[in-house]
Amino acid sequence: MRRSQSPPPGPAAAPWMPRRDTTIVLLSGSAELQGAVGRVSAAAAVELVVGQSLDQVAGRWEDVAAVLVDAEALAGSAIDAGLAGWRGPTAVVGFAGEAAQMWKQAERLGADRVAILPDSAPWLANYLSFLRNPVAGAGVLGVAGGCGGAGASTLSVLVAAGAAARGTRTLLVDGDPWGGGLCTALAAVDVPGLRWPELLQASGAINPDQLAASLPQMGALSLLSWDSALRQETAGAMLAAGPRVEGSAQAEPGSGTRSAAGEIMRAARGAYGLVVVDLGRSPEAFAALALRCNGLAVVVPGRVRAAAATLHMLETMAPMPAAAVVRGPLAEGLDAAMVADAVGLPLVGRLPALRGVGEALEAQRLPELLRRRAVRRLVSNVLNWMSGESSNDGGTSGRRLP
Repeated sequence: MRRSQSPPPGPAAAPWMPRRDTTIVLLSGSAELQGAVGRVSAAAAVELVVGQSLDQVAGRWEDVAAVLVDAEALAGSAIDAGLAGWRGPTAVVGFAGEAAQMWKQAERLGADRVAILPDSAPWLANYLSFLRNPVAGAGVLGVAGGCGGAGASTLSVLVAAGAAARGTRTLLVDGDPWGGGLCTALAAVDVPGLRWPELLQASGAINPDQLAASLPQMGALSLLSWDSALRQETAGAMLAAGPRVEGSAQAEPGSGTRSAAGEIMRAARGAYGLVVVDLGRSPEAFAALALRCNGLAVVVPGRVRAAAATLHMLETMAPMPAAAVVRGPLAEGLDAAMVADAVGLPLVGRLPALRGVGEALEAQRLPELLRRRAVRRLVSNVLNWMSGESSNDGGTSGRRLP
């Protein structure tokens, strides 16, 4: 069983805090590559920190904007779970003669992109320049159900709509290609705007403002949803595709079209103040999107079996800031604090048994749900947790430990 632990006080306690500086980490022992990336970093006006091993930078990710990895940097090391503690943008960099090894490294790390120098130097400089703005970048909240039917979609909608109603520019992301589309649940099928299938065909950098202008708008809330008519296996394959080669005509043999999910999420962070991702139960979507979240709210129904299923799900995940939202009704003899403690997560709120949620959403009466006292309290608790404040339910910001 995992145990929750309150982190030390200060900015590191929050799942998301604005970046103070723009620091790029390069893991490489090659003087030639260090020089090439150093020149790109200087052109982009970002700070470059070079390490020859993961031990030199592990545990110091707070101010890091992106990690660049040499194809040989981690050779022979245990990185099955990726870069321990790092969930942000990752790119494998190197020279044309190392392309085959670069693709192997990218697959091992689950990297977003491969940058083959010198052809990719202009793209890399532009990308790092975008990261230079210390106030850019939304907090990204992932919402997952500890078991099927837990209510993750309901919580995602309530938190996103509640934040938008408070004046925060908010995007609700449907991360479940198997869920039939949040646009259907929200009666937004006919609302004009792009969906995942169209955006995943994009290549190159996506302008944040153009992304925001292209998405369906429901009042103050933006929505990125799946097309309910899209075949499930197609959707899963689109999100599960590997890293893309940037700024170069070279590509991995047989790689085909590479996923744009990372670029879409990067643009979303630049366009919005908060991004809420309904992670769903699709393994491909979960793997592709969960690592891009700053914090994870896990919905746990108040039943022993649901708690056991939640523990199993958490065991498969890389460590990240996470908290429990316990959904009622509770089984006899249980309370919300007991359920959260059983899964080893801090309690951030209670999702009450809400009557008529589906009907209210289909009738576009979401504001009525947000006026309920229990819903207002829950939304406040989750948003406070994301900003590092303690909740009204006795929970505190916490990092789930391996």
